[in-house]
Amino acid sequence: LLSDCCEFQRSAMGIKGLQGFVARVCPDVCRTVDLREMAEKHHIDHPDFPPTIVVDAMSCIRYWYTPESWVCGGQWREYLANLEDFIKAFMAAGIQLVFYFDGVVEAKKREEWIKRRLRNNKDIARIFRFVKTHKKQPGRGMFVVPSALPTFTRFALKSLGQKTVCTLQEADFEVAAYGLQHNCIGILGQDSDYLIYNTCPYFSIEKLRVDRLVTEMYSREDLCRVLGLSLTHLPLFACLLGNDIVPESLLEGFWHKCLVTSPHRNSSYDRRTNILLAVANYVSKIPCSHSSLKHLEEMLPLGSDNTLLYRGLESYILPGQQSPWIPPDVKNSKTFSLQQQTAVCQDEEIFQVTCFLKLNGHFIAMTAYYRWLVVWLAVHGPCSQGTKGSCAKNAEVEIALVENMRKLPINLYFVIFRSGSLSFRVIKISLALHMASPCCKCYQLKFYCLRAALLLLHLSCSRPVLPVGTEAFCSQMCLHPVHGCDAAWIMLASFFEQLAKEQHVQSENYAIFNILSNGEIECSNSLEDECDTEIPGQALIYRPARQHIYSVLLESGKDGAYPLVKEWFVYFGNPLQQPELIQPVQPSIPGGTPNLKTLWFTKGPDVEKQRYSTFLACFHLQDGMEELQALEAPVAALCCLLAYLMMQVSSLSLEDLNAFVAVALCLKRKSAAQLAALQLAEVDSRAVHLGAVFVRGLTTLLMANSACGFPFRMDDLMPWEVFDGKLFQEKYQRSHRGCSLEELLEGNVS
Repeated sequence: LLSDCCEFQRSAMGIKGLQGFVARVCPDVCRTVDLREMAEKHHIDHPDFPPTIVVDAMSCIRYWYTPESWVCGGQWREYLANLEDFIKAFMAAGIQLVFYFDGVVEAKKREEWIKRRLRNNKDIARIFRFVKTHKKQPGRGMFVVPSALPTFTRFALKSLGQKTVCTLQEADFEVAAYGLQHNCIGILGQDSDYLIYNTCPYFSIEKLRVDRLVTEMYSREDLCRVLGLSLTHLPLFACLLGNDIVPESLLEGFWHKCLVTSPHRNSSYDRRTNILLAVANYVSKIPCSHSSLKHLEEMLPLGSDNTLLYRGLESYILPGQQSPWIPPDVKNSKTFSLQQQTAVCQDEEIFQVTCFLKLNGHFIAMTAYYRWLVVWLAVHGPCSQGTKGSCAKNAEVEIALVENMRKLPINLYFVIFRSGSLSFRVIKISLALHMASPCCKCYQLKFYCLRAALLLLHLSCSRPVLPVGTEAFCSQMCLHPVHGCDAAWIMLASFFEQLAKEQHVQSENYAIFNILSNGEIECSNSLEDECDTEIPGQALIYRPARQHIYSVLLESGKDGAYPLVKEWFVYFGNPLQQPELIQPVQPSIPGGTPNLKTLWFTKGPDVEKQRYSTFLACFHLQDGMEELQALEAPVAALCCLLAYLMMQVSSLSLEDLNAFVAVALCLKRKSAAQLAALQLAEVDSRAVHLGAVFVRGLTTLLMANSACGFPFRMDDLMPWEVFDGKLFQEKYQRSHRGCSLEELLEGNVS
């Protein structure tokens, strides 16, 4: 989830100085293009590929947020209208958009992430000093995006019908790979790494004129011509300038040598520009081969890890590409990781599963292809009556044992691909067998693998219409070992992790995949006043709720202890030197917390109540269930959040509460244009702080909703349903001046 982890900017936007270098030194690398014309040409040249632009959303958000007010907590309805207009402009030209969001902070980026978060703290302190002094918002030069803007942008785009992907690594690699694999018109963003990847053209969001669909396109070929390089040289050029993998600190000595011998040194250029030209001159003389790379690795002071350069180069090699720097027999680990994680399956008939079973005391990993016929036969054939020999015979018809099991990953995972059709016409589950015990007979293993398939069908949200009797068979299968063989399911939580991953990638949940997979979560800066000690940091305010959410998601051990969750949350007083280790805490629920199978998959009105009550229990509000369920969903969510805040923040006053309620109730009758026209006489710094705390509370509702099986629609928890920054400032100031509730509600007291 990068949602909040990099909302003040991604930790690195490509190669330092390269974008500015192109603009200042070689402007011919950029040329103005008409995207409509490019779409028309693309349609003629590639009739089987609809004109598509893949969007690096994280580098676009600052340009999408155009509302004048940004300090008050966000002009969410204006922003939503802007996104809608942006999409419509491309749709009118026949251009499809695919939006990619960073979904994690990779471990290699953590140090840089921390440095930026601590710098952002200083920026935010300056903003609050300005607001307190001048009683108004600072100029655009001090602009930071509203808290949680990337998170809600993902959900906004989905609500507008757009394909939205939340990545499992930083987005630039996956964006470049998607653009190449799907023959896209280009990539829209503002990240100079797209000048390095050998992929589709790179368009500037900064230079985009949406009204005319005109922008600047950067040419890799022209950049190479100016620098005297080939396209093959670009990844090495990027690495020797320093990137996410190769630290700049290790390259200072190398740069000095390049500068000394460079014929391009120019006193009118800054040092970084001269370094770029000097490194390009050096790289241009290197033969493109693995032996050249080995020589460089030996020459450079790469410290204890002499594979840094190799891994840096590898990070630019997209799926299906080869590089002379890397031997052809070496598998690109980043490409392999991408293929594993995103589960891009071109065959819409396939539902892939890898699972571990425990048979005769041995863990056996298997991957299998089963046709739907086999599943049907298993349910209705003699196998369902306990005749395992017949089951084996039926299975033999369709199942082929696959060798090379050793190549499969050791850890348990399920890879789920949901068919685009209304129901699964055929389900194939691929089976590879590594026999831990020679006494384990094939028919027995196939029998249990078939049962694994049925369990997955039973748990799947998008399961096909099964023949009569399947549900009962699955339930029985889940509860009882069969034929005296120990079919204990181990690490069942990994199935939930994989479903959470699928929802994460499709931007359907919030935060829970990182908790289930890594036991880790992060949250970036918020517009909070470090000098206001009466309002705790939002990270601390919502921690009790998060502890309950963690306990819903994570399985406790036999001793009742939960695994600790690592939190990287930014708040005043947290130096971020290491993650805080947070203990999950069970919410107070009669009969205990329902398990994930119940919350996520079981149907029926009783379970719907369980989902709702578990959600409320995360906020200590389970006793108010009947009253909250009687309200419209967005209003119920608002009441839940405000009630929790009243319990957690002792300084929250009735005037504050009235302001929040008035905003939510009056917002229904206001258009984006009316909200944009609202003018504030002044800006109150405490209201700025409270606005940020409230919006962060909405993300906590999203997390609880995702963990509890979605008792609310995610759309009902969006800020544009209940909050507007400027309107809150107005209601807050009027409420604290003693304005009556009727006036706050603008006469609508019904």
